[in-house]
Amino acid sequence: MGVDRKWLFTLFSAALLSLMVLLMSSFSAFSSPKAFPSLVQHGSRYPPAFAYFISGGHQDKDRILRLLLAVYHPRNRYLLHLGRDARDEERKALVAATRAVPAIRAFGNVDVVGKADYVTYLGSSNVAVALRAAAIMLKLDSGWNWFITLSARDYPLITQDGMPV
Repeated sequence: MGVDRKWLFTLFSAALLSLMVLLMSSFSAFSSPKAFPSLVQHGSRYPPAFAYFISGGHQDKDRILRLLLAVYHPRNRYLLHLGRDARDEERKALVAATRAVPAIRAFGNVDVVGKADYVTYLGSSNVAVALRAAAIMLKLDSGWNWFITLSARDYPLITQDGMPV
């Protein structure tokens, strides 16, 4: 009877240890993903980095996202803006859509303006919004060389990797 208890104790200990290892690995699998170290380097010896300001209005969320994905590159910085005529739900959906893209989440180089400006494309407000966007992007990251403004209606474009040399 002593031998049976030893085997039972060993079997129970092995099962408990296996269960603990399985639980530990499942917790790490469901935790937030760790961003991998960025291989993107900035400076005069490296290709230029761009700061993109992509803006749109009411019902332009999908167009902005499509344009973002068309020009996305880890080296660049992006600021997305939905005008004041867009609803907050549309703005939150844009944030959720950008966070759903693994590369964007890993590099963390895309931001969405929370407090929207009113933009009239025929007046000076368009210039004021672009200048405000440049100031915001300089505060976020000053490692870019060129500032580019795009509208949601500027799709389709190609990335800088797709440009002929």
